[in-house]
Formats: sequence, structure tokens, C-alpha cells
Amino acid sequence: MLGVMRTVFAAALAVGVGASSAHARQDKDTLVVGASLFTDSIAPTGGAYITLSLCYQTWEPLVARDDEDKLVPALAERWEALSPTHWRFHLRKGVKWHDGTPFTAADVKFTIDYVIDPKQVYARKTRIAGVVSTEIVDEMTVDIKTSTPAPLLLRGLADIPIESKAHTEKVGQVEAHKKPMGTGPWKYVEWVAGDHYDLAANENYWGGAPVMKKLRIRAIPEGATRVASLVAGETDIVEEIPVDLLPSVERRKNLKIDAVESSVSLVHTFDTRKPPFNDVRVRRAIDYAIDKQALVKQMLGGYGSVLDGQLVTKGTFGYNPNIKSRPYDPTTAKAMLAEAGFPKGFENKINTLSGRYLSDVDIANAVAGMMSQVGVKTSVNVVEGGVWSQLDRSRDQGPMYQVGWFSVGDADFNTVWYTEASKRNYWTNAEFDKLWQEARSTMDEAARLRAYNRMMEIMHDEVPSIFLAGLPRISGRSDRVTGWMPSRDSLLRLHKVSVK
Repeated sequence: MLGVMRTVFAAALAVGVGASSAHARQDKDTLVVGASLFTDSIAPTGGAYITLSLCYQTWEPLVARDDEDKLVPALAERWEALSPTHWRFHLRKGVKWHDGTPFTAADVKFTIDYVIDPKQVYARKTRIAGVVSTEIVDEMTVDIKTSTPAPLLLRGLADIPIESKAHTEKVGQVEAHKKPMGTGPWKYVEWVAGDHYDLAANENYWGGAPVMKKLRIRAIPEGATRVASLVAGETDIVEEIPVDLLPSVERRKNLKIDAVESSVSLVHTFDTRKPPFNDVRVRRAIDYAIDKQALVKQMLGGYGSVLDGQLVTKGTFGYNPNIKSRPYDPTTAKAMLAEAGFPKGFENKINTLSGRYLSDVDIANAVAGMMSQVGVKTSVNVVEGGVWSQLDRSRDQGPMYQVGWFSVGDADFNTVWYTEASKRNYWTNAEFDKLWQEARSTMDEAARLRAYNRMMEIMHDEVPSIFLAGLPRISGRSDRVTGWMPSRDSLLRLHKVSVK
């Protein structure tokens, strides 16, 4: 399989280089980035992290994450909890919107108020669930109040771009979201859905003007084409180098590979509402049937890591160091299937997207092969994005489906999808739901960690999903590029990047 894929990719790379070399860009003032995914909107109301990545070129949050998922000041330079349900944010002075008007507390109140408005569609609304009011203390101070203690408020605010009250009221929300006008390092120039996003440096950015004068983020969904564009000099940085093409990049002296383990946990989730996966013995058997070390080595090029029998990665708050992944043991898997009443196995299907995660289709095929070896004859169904969204909304993703869940540093953000509150779960556990609610309702970090650790134990025992790998982010760049490193949360942070 890998040999075939390598041949196909190599051929595509050769074609791509030959076709694009003549058109290699000449503009030395422009940073060009090849993105692996693009959304059809740059509105902050969207839910995907690629949407948020594009939003944060122009807009900014009160509190931000850095490349390591640590919280850092952004539009708020400091904050304090006046009580478990009352937070005060001191805003950064001297910040200007791109139109030259000053940023104030009125903009923060305007943004938070419409995000929490029940009538407003805002995909990341749940990130600040529990916020009940925003109050202006003075022009540069704002209070946010919550209905219950909110240990996740700061991390949730990192996903909420602050928008200009005056500009939005002047042009309307639809227009304001089509042509962003923010406080961030880059100014909107042109957005062409599915093709490119052009921006210009904000010379008056409070964090220092971007090194480059212009930025173009290109949509290049095909991995071989992305690599070809890098080789040809059309792009300076490309996201998500396919594993089979790593050698093609590594052997070129003028190109560099940068890799970091992301906060995305790749899992294969069972529909536990229906046979045969309503039987925990079957789910455990499948867990034993999967060689996760081989997946990381062969499908991820040795980057990333095997998940330790739990949803969260080692770098996430809530990781339980006492749990380890079940070993690869096909003999035990067959015995457990026989005990559960399936001595001859059964037929199965895995649904997956293509290109959403690194090596996603290859991993799904490898897992299907391993399951077939223990008698569970498994096929892979590659689903188009629109169909996937429809299946997701209707909670009908099939007997097994492949998905990656971001934690962005805290277990709450990916364990939520396994709770009744998410309305997207297949597996249900009352203790798990109770602990999840408790962990997000106390400021006691030790208590929160105990709750998450127990939740990981429950998941390990119940196996609602096969916990495969913490996915890496593998990007490529020209050796003329400095100041770049992929981030754990997959957001593009580009204003300090330079091209010699």
C-alpha cells in the first residue's frame, strides 16, 4: 500500500514541479503559505480551526494561546478573578483598529454579548458557556460574570475574536465578516474562497509590524501539489507534508521540515448504541487488534505518539500517567471476540474524511486491515465533507468513524464530545458526565485533575473509541524562512516570519 502511494505521490510531485516552476513567484515582499485546508468563510462565527486560523490574521482575542498552548495576554494585558464567577480584564492601551479608531471596552462587551445571545449562531459559543453578562467598568476595563465558577473561561476566550462595535454597526455583520477589520497584525486585502487570502502588514500593530509587507495564504488541498509548490519556490511554507513525501523534502538542501505534536487526538469511534459494538468485550477486542506503534511508525513517519489508552495527549491538562495503551495482541483479540459470540468475526465499515488529518485514509485502511486479520472484515468508506457534516448532525456516522479531537490544552475541550451535553455522543456513562460537569465548575485545579484522571480511566475501561495517536503537525519551508514553527493548535502565527 505505502509503496503504491509513494509512487503515485512521487509522480504527482514531478508533474507539479514541472508545471509550476515557470510560474514561481518573484515578489520578495510577500510571504506565501500553502494551506492544507480552506473553509468557505472567514467569519468568526464558523467552527473549524482553519477558520479561526484565518480569522486571527486580522482579529485578536482577549487572551491568546502561544505555540505551546500556554495562555498569554493579547487584547487584555492582565486579568484577575474577583470571585469564582466574576472576572476583571484590563485592556491593552494604545491599540487601534485597522481604520485608526481606538479599541475599547465597548468592543469587548459588544462581541461577548452577541456571542452569548441565544439567537446568534456562533459555533464556538460553548467555549464561553456560562457567561451571563459583560459590564464596562471604564474605557479600558471590562468585567465578565458567569453563572457558575468558570475555570475554562480564559482558555475559552482564546477562541473568541474581538470585533469592532462601531464598524459592525456601520456596515452590518454580514459585510463585517466578509471583509474583516480588526486589531491584528495583518489587514484584509482580498479573500477568494477555495483559492487564496491576501493580506497586507499592519504597520501600526501594537505587537510590532509584521516582518513581511504582504501575506498570501493559498488553498492547496492536495499534498503532492503543496510539496511541489514548495520545491518550485511558489510557496515559502506549506502545511501538512504527507508522510510518503517527507524523503522528497528532506533530501533537498534548500528545504527544511518542522514538526510538533499537536493537541489533536486521532480516534476511531464506535456506535455503541447498536450491535456488535454495544458489547464492551467486542470493543476491547478491537483495541487489542490494532498495532498502534506500527501506525505511528509507518503512517506518521515516526512523528506524533501513541495515545496512552486515553483520549488526551501527554501535554494536555487531564492526562492520566497511570494508564497505558492496550498492547497489540491479535490472539487475545480473537479469543475475546469468540467469548462475545463472534468466533468467525463479522463485517464492518469505517467512515473517514480524506485530507482532514495527516495520513487519515492510509490509517483507516491500515486499521481495517488489522481488524480483518482477526476476523472482522472491514472496509473503508471515504466520505465527502458535506455528506460527513450531514451524518454528523444526524448522529449516523456508521458503526465506526475516524475523527480527531482538539484539546487545546485542557481535557474539557475534547471530552465534551463524549457527553450527553454535546448531543453528538454515541456512548453514554453517567459517572463520566457528572465528573465532566464537576471539572468545569470548580476553580480547584487539583479537583479538576482528579476528575479528568478518573474520566480517562472510565474511557480506557469502556472503550468508546480506539485511541490511536496524538497527531503531529509536519510542515515544510524554504531555508530562507526564519521565525516559523507549526503550532500545537494548528493556528498560523506569521507576523514574525521573514524570508531572506
